Amino acid sequence: MKKKTEDKTIKTRTIASEYESMKQDRQPYLDKAKEACKYTIPSLIADRETKRLDGKSVKFIETPNQSVGADGVNNLAAKIAVTLLPPNQTFFRFNMDRSTVREQAAMEAQEPTQFEENVNRGLSIIERDLLAYQEELADRVCVGEAVIHQLVAGNVFLVHDPKKGLRYYPLDRYCVKRDYCGNVIKAITEETVGYYALPEKIQKEVLAKVLEKKAIKDDRGDLRLEELELTLYTKFKRDGKFWLVCQEVEGIILPDSQGKYPIDIAPFIALRYRRIDGESYGRGLVEEYIGDISYLDTISLAIKQAALAGSKLVMLVNPTGTTKIKHLAEAKNGGFALGRVEDVQPLQANKYYDMQVAQAEADKIERRLNRIFVMKAAIQRDAERVTAEEIRTMAADLEEALGNYYSIMCKEFQKAYVKITFFHLKKERGKYLPDLVRDKNVKLTVTTGIEALGRTSDLNKLVTFWDVMGKVAPVAAQLGGKVEPIAKTIAASLNMDIEGFFYSEEERAQQQQQAQQQALLEKAAPNLVNKYGDAVMQQQAQEQ
Repeated sequence: MKKKTEDKTIKTRTIASEYESMKQDRQPYLDKAKEACKYTIPSLIADRETKRLDGKSVKFIETPNQSVGADGVNNLAAKIAVTLLPPNQTFFRFNMDRSTVREQAAMEAQEPTQFEENVNRGLSIIERDLLAYQEELADRVCVGEAVIHQLVAGNVFLVHDPKKGLRYYPLDRYCVKRDYCGNVIKAITEETVGYYALPEKIQKEVLAKVLEKKAIKDDRGDLRLEELELTLYTKFKRDGKFWLVCQEVEGIILPDSQGKYPIDIAPFIALRYRRIDGESYGRGLVEEYIGDISYLDTISLAIKQAALAGSKLVMLVNPTGTTKIKHLAEAKNGGFALGRVEDVQPLQANKYYDMQVAQAEADKIERRLNRIFVMKAAIQRDAERVTAEEIRTMAADLEEALGNYYSIMCKEFQKAYVKITFFHLKKERGKYLPDLVRDKNVKLTVTTGIEALGRTSDLNKLVTFWDVMGKVAPVAAQLGGKVEPIAKTIAASLNMDIEGFFYSEEERAQQQQQAQQQALLEKAAPNLVNKYGDAVMQQQAQEQ
């Protein structure tokens, strides 16, 4: 009997109680996130709350003493958002293995090359249709805001609605449970909804619950339904080969909210900046450099206070002198007053050199933070002449520093986003759209992020190689040196493969033979023309 009672208790457990129990594991990460927001963008997750006269709580936002953190986060988030979701450009590609395509071409008795072109053309059309569907949802705005939360708080939760697109939840609005490998097992979101936004089927039942709870707490006046705010909980749970979804308000499950998704196509995306195995939540970029940011905030406050104190103008008058303060105060601008210059002196703090030390320390920290946040100020050094190659090299180094982040986002965001959007698009199109995401013969590849960085690096190596060759090859030719061994040495230092860059001996012999034939043809052409002209003249003379 005891086991049956326990099972019954587990089944009747509400989503709200599960959320409350999961908040304990989230609290340390939430405290770190609030501290990071304090020095960057405090409005992301406010730290304190104050009560108004009507009983409602208002979040108190404290302004930081510097804007380097906010500027850096916004700059980096804008670059990342454009890289993850480039405007009017597909960041993904559907590919089929060439051997599979040729096997299908043989089965259908078609020419392999033409069949492969038709397959690639069809995949390209589906890519453009999916891109148009994503552009209609305008998810880029939500992704930009989510990346800001990811950099500062380290965590953010995205949910895809087939009608409204992506919505994000900050760290104080959701809880998540992962296994040791980082796979999500369960997630619960919390949000506020109005009474009339609920389905009509359960409005009366929810109102009865609210009145019962209100009667227990107090017996205050009438309840205005249009101002009534309720907490909506949405639960995502992994169960075998499916994701189970349901919503709850005041312990009541919303009708038509229960559903399920395939296990490989999750309706949510739980993002982390720095993933740590064995932990359900990640760590943010700002948390890693909170020491520099907080130190810069403290120094900025000291410099600000010192500057205000130094800008205050106070005149000191010798009490034993002949100059009267009243005469000075009543004297008009350009007027006259009796007194001695030695009796009046301005009050000076004499802290200029001390402030210079503090300002130099603040500048050093700011330069370091600019490099972390990939700011333009970190690319160009403070010098009279800075070459374009130097700027390109430093910019490439800064972008490559985000390679690990792009790798995580490729797996946890970009591919997951393509899968869930394609899932909803297929539900709209029905059988007319093939299920490419779940087809084992079709591979989904991401063409931005770390892949784009790799192509950019290859391009930079290619440009550097030919730039060096343009300077070295003429000198080597003048001195009688061999160009190809020099080219191979330069390519080895750049870690490049230059196979096929130079003509082989057979290709050179063929080119020489063609050149000789062209030269003979050019020499023989005038004689042939003259002979042809003489023959025509003789034929005309014979006819006459």
